[in-house]
Amino acid sequence: MMRLKEIKAQIAELQREVDEVFKNDKQGAIADIISKMYAYNISIDELQKRKKATKSFSKTSTPVKYRKSEYEIWGGRGPKPKWVKEIEEKGENLEVYRVQEEITQ
Repeated sequence: MMRLKEIKAQIAELQREVDEVFKNDKQGAIADIISKMYAYNISIDELQKRKKATKSFSKTSTPVKYRKSEYEIWGGRGPKPKWVKEIEEKGENLEVYRVQEEITQ
């Protein structure tokens, strides 16, 4: 039982690290976007108009239930992604990858 608690604590710590890296990368991306907006004289209004013009339907997003990495996520519905199938083929427990709290990005 102690081993399980240790592993869950490690997972929680790694998730905190992932979140911190994501936060830092996001800040860098925002700075890059703002820099390019200034360089090309792009206004917020232009971005909003483009968004409205390209949006053709409304999609309800499914909350993330399983996360292996920043890019490997699954809501638990629909076809299983490759990374989920690989975990199941190895005989691992998918519940190890269950997200404790939904993290919106």
